[in-house]
Amino acid sequence: MNFEMRPYKPEEFERACQVRGLETSEAQQRFKARFDSSGTWLDHYLHFALLRDGKLIGDIQLRHCDKTMPDGSGHIGLDIAEDERGKGAGTAALNLAWEWAVANSFHRLEGSTSEENVAMQKAFEKAGWEYEGRLKKLFMHDGVAEDYLSFAKTI
Repeated sequence: MNFEMRPYKPEEFERACQVRGLETSEAQQRFKARFDSSGTWLDHYLHFALLRDGKLIGDIQLRHCDKTMPDGSGHIGLDIAEDERGKGAGTAALNLAWEWAVANSFHRLEGSTSEENVAMQKAFEKAGWEYEGRLKKLFMHDGVAEDYLSFAKTI
């Protein structure tokens, strides 16, 4: 399998929305500006397409807020198409994002996943990210506060 990370192409908007699970026109419109600026920073977001063998299968989000994060430090988010999960895409995305980060003077990337998402935890481990701890009650899902597990890769 050949994985690649690159800016989105204009004709990929509908597929990108599918990958990210953006079903409402409101959610799609919120994403549109970030999609259109893919490969360049917009506010504190940077989006890339993740491809496997030329097929768009994921969205990689890098975040750096200069008001809350030191220079050279960033946060990663991933969305992988449901039918592509469990095939190495998460690990590949983490590795590709780290390569980009180092090439762009970052010394640290961090990310987190729900404690139920064992596949993503394994992806972090396979990509050489270190477990840093538990983020207590980070997100609310259906009225229930969920803990997330934090991972990071550093130079």
